[in-house]
Amino acid sequence: MYNIDRTEEFDSSVALLVDIFKLKNKALVESCRKTFIALFGSDCTTDMMTAAVFQLAATDSDTCHWALHTFYELDACLQLIEGAIKFAIQKLIELGFVLGKDFSANANGEILLNRAAKISLLKNISDADWNFLKEILQVVE
Repeated sequence: MYNIDRTEEFDSSVALLVDIFKLKNKALVESCRKTFIALFGSDCTTDMMTAAVFQLAATDSDTCHWALHTFYELDACLQLIEGAIKFAIQKLIELGFVLGKDFSANANGEILLNRAAKISLLKNISDADWNFLKEILQVVE
């Protein structure tokens, strides 16, 4: 019974975070984040924020974009961006593109890629994945 309560608590907290992110009020998001840290701890709060941003990627790309840029320094966003970079690199290699030739990563957390790599990547990932990746991809002509 305890796990069900924790799952419901987690899910309702994520839903609340999604709604708060949609308001695009940085101070309100920060206040909520600090309250959640006090209630649930830092790791759980990071997981909740990560889940909320993932949900936004699938349902509200504009708010997702705002959250990633506004809270870039937070662990949740840094983990998402790092994960998106790893995902993109792995996917590009699976698609036959060569690191250093067709794409590369820079110190700013961006992936530089040629047009062919971008088109192929776009055709082979979901819309939600694309919402994350478009934030970190730079097409080099």
